[in-house]
Amino acid sequence: MAEFEEWTASVLEVPAEQITDELGPATCGGWTSLRHVQLVGEAQRRYGVRLTPRQVRSVRCIGDLREVLVSYGVTP
Repeated sequence: MAEFEEWTASVLEVPAEQITDELGPATCGGWTSLRHVQLVGEAQRRYGVRLTPRQVRSVRCIGDLREVLVSYGVTP
């Protein structure tokens, strides 16, 4: 399992096998507003990037988070 899936699963408290680009608050009961902030914060810490408030709001699923990170030149 890739590192990205491992740490996102840890933050969301779900098995890493459940981490897909489609996973989001609507499909994951563990994705609360607090966990959303923790997920973004951990991404910023791990990859040394700083998301804008607009980018933070645009993350509605794991795929969105990947896209934002890729826009910073990160390969999650």
